[in-house]
Amino acid sequence: MYPINSDRLVRTFVDLASISSPSWKEEGVIAYLTDALGAMGVSCERHPCGDSFNLLASVSGAVKRPSILLSAHMDTVVPCDNVRPVVRGGKIVSDGTTILGADDKAAIAAFLEALASIRERDMKHGPVELLFSCAEEVGLSGIKGFDARVLRSRLGFVFDSSGPVGAIVVAAPYHLSFRLVVKGRAAHAGIEPEKGASAIRALGEIMATIPHGRIDAETTANIGTIAGGRATNIVADEAICALEIRSRSKTKLAAVEARMRAVVDTVAHRHGVKVRVHRSLEYSGFSYRPSDPVVAAARRAIERIGLVPALEASGGGSDTNVLNRAGIPSVALSVGMQKVHTTGECIRIRDLENAARLAMALIDPEQADPAGRSRATTPRNRAASRNRRRR
Repeated sequence: MYPINSDRLVRTFVDLASISSPSWKEEGVIAYLTDALGAMGVSCERHPCGDSFNLLASVSGAVKRPSILLSAHMDTVVPCDNVRPVVRGGKIVSDGTTILGADDKAAIAAFLEALASIRERDMKHGPVELLFSCAEEVGLSGIKGFDARVLRSRLGFVFDSSGPVGAIVVAAPYHLSFRLVVKGRAAHAGIEPEKGASAIRALGEIMATIPHGRIDAETTANIGTIAGGRATNIVADEAICALEIRSRSKTKLAAVEARMRAVVDTVAHRHGVKVRVHRSLEYSGFSYRPSDPVVAAARRAIERIGLVPALEASGGGSDTNVLNRAGIPSVALSVGMQKVHTTGECIRIRDLENAARLAMALIDPEQADPAGRSRATTPRNRAASRNRRRR
């Protein structure tokens, strides 16, 4: 139902993959998109963010329906200089010295091909917004710096999940990050160690005691970095670690944080040190039911291109989390990329084609949600949902 030009799609992806675009340095991709979309009569708005820009394109439509949002990110992890894509055996890979950049340039190529094919076939459709974010790979910084109030869309589809096309990420975690700064007391380690209070020893006990790794099916915790001390002959007066807790359950998230803080207080008292805990909510989680409009629209689109939808829960975050927090019901969709963030990254051409067809199917006016509403358990609408249940 949704024919695309496979050769053009592959060329577009290869061109995009060949552009170096580490986080905050996406100017080459921005220029490429501005030219490609401009050639199709689509104008782009640059929204400043940090040292880069988020790019927003709006496509008007002849069919009256609520606007939908298609989103992808422009940056890649390193190494991403001198990427040399190789088409081989129905796949596209790098030459093995760099990442490929299918995360997330496969989605960008799919969007461009979908628009080109729609234009060539004069396919009637409703309004569409295309959001290309910067600096996604560094803490979702680009989308966090974007003012989502400018968006008109009522449903969002973020093409940024690995695996064969057809997967819909309907749940993702809340993410808390922490920085523990332990302040001890310095002393000469050889002459009067008794007068010192080792921040390193206290931090070591904290790290060995707090929850770590897989807590349950929905919850994880991890210590990522540690630092401290000045020399072996000085009892360390400072030690620092960074850690995170993730969970798709706010209750479980709070419980693990409470356990961590209890350990910190107990160890600090026993060792005679002070601990400052710096806490940050990196992003909020979300959870959708199969019947929610945004999930139903994604399922219909996947079925219309001849694939079987698969609903998945994720342990990672994406721009989807931030869009949901902003009040735009959104899900993440798989694009077909494999072995992301490694030099073995690849994508099957068949998945790249299916991603483009899926974008077309979502743009198809028959995919519109008449109400343009969803009942996702996101922070903004959870209270309203509770009120409805009371009534």
